[in-house]
Amino acid sequence: MWLVARLVGLLPYHALRSFGAALGAFVGGLLRVRRRHVESAMARAGVPAPRRVAAAMYGSLGAGLLELLWTAGRPKAPLASKLVVSPRAAEFFARALARGRGVVVATAHTGNWDLSACAAAAWLREHVGPSGRAPALHVLTKRLSWRALDRTWQHLRAERGVLLVDARGATARVRGALAGGDVVAMMIDQAPERAAGVAQLPFLGAPAWCDLAPVLMASRARAPIVVAFGRRRDDGLHELDAFDLIEPEALATRTDVVHVAARITDALASFVETYPAQWLWLHRRWKGLSREKKRS
Repeated sequence: MWLVARLVGLLPYHALRSFGAALGAFVGGLLRVRRRHVESAMARAGVPAPRRVAAAMYGSLGAGLLELLWTAGRPKAPLASKLVVSPRAAEFFARALARGRGVVVATAHTGNWDLSACAAAAWLREHVGPSGRAPALHVLTKRLSWRALDRTWQHLRAERGVLLVDARGATARVRGALAGGDVVAMMIDQAPERAAGVAQLPFLGAPAWCDLAPVLMASRARAPIVVAFGRRRDDGLHELDAFDLIEPEALATRTDVVHVAARITDALASFVETYPAQWLWLHRRWKGLSREKKRS
């Protein structure tokens, strides 16, 4: 995999989008990996022209993979120039960090989420928090079944200053990171793998089980939540924008937690409706809880 990364690293960055579109056409058009599921979910959500939007999504994913390989092949190439942090996102993060209790970022698989995380970690290092030091970025992560790709993926993010937290048994590390004034990013768009700490909420035309962990951890730490999503712009840059800032006072009760989870889910739905090709529709987002999960 490192050899592939070095080869991709020889390409000019601006060429990756075209090669990515070809890769996406191969995976989504010829191999048709989950293509029926993607178009069906888009149609149910009311996305116009699902076939065209699905093709654009696969192309964006192809470009994203090549961008990550390019970054791995050029470990010293700065990423700050690849990411634009919107003024609203900068304001929300400044207000949240000023509390000195850390920040939970509720985010999703939009744009090139991993490249945005690596660039955001560098951006945060330029902003001194209330403790007098720059906050670090911690990201809850899972392992990929393709081990070679997983090693490259994990190493790339760690090398770029992203502190990786295994999603299994993450509570103590997340608590410690927030207590230290750091930023913890957690995905909100995957079907939960357990029955506890979940709620069923409407999402893009159908009920979906939502993991309450990001909101629960913020509530217990008395930390604010910034709802932020990245997207690929037409000029080839990536933009990180924030769509909500939830203060810890809004997380006093279990009812509050579910209400805030619905608020975050609605923010993601609005983003996806605006930029439908920028979200990872491949997830089986609307699957039910298995019997094993229900019994646990």
